[in-house]
Amino acid sequence: MASQLRRGRRLGIDYGDVRVGISVTDLEAILVSPLVTLKNDEMLIKNIEDIVKEYQPIYIALGSPIHLSGQSGSKSLVVEEFANILKKLLAIDLFLIDERLTTTSAQNQLRAAGISSKESKGIIDQIAAVNILNQALLLERSENGLGSPL
Repeated sequence: MASQLRRGRRLGIDYGDVRVGISVTDLEAILVSPLVTLKNDEMLIKNIEDIVKEYQPIYIALGSPIHLSGQSGSKSLVVEEFANILKKLLAIDLFLIDERLTTTSAQNQLRAAGISSKESKGIIDQIAAVNILNQALLLERSENGLGSPL
């Protein structure tokens, strides 16, 4: 049986070429909420640094795009480079989380809520980040835990 989770916020990040979704937990890691969608531009790292300063998470869960076959692809390498940049700049644990189907799941969740794909454009990345962070929490609560941070 897994031990009780450490108190503290956690951040989830869904990294995309155009937009980056961010989610956050409450201090007890019970509730995961969408936080913001950032543009993937020259201000991205600064904006993430500001979010980390404000929320002081105990770790970041970054979605790692793995093919359904389980193999890494070119997008995985881009995310790993981004993870390495964050790791160098932020004094925080960072975990890569398998994000297979998180965007598809987010699209289905929004569609079920009656939100069209056009209306969801601004929040779909946040919902994908929520799914990534929920996956991280499941791993954290499991017997094996999250594993080793980057």
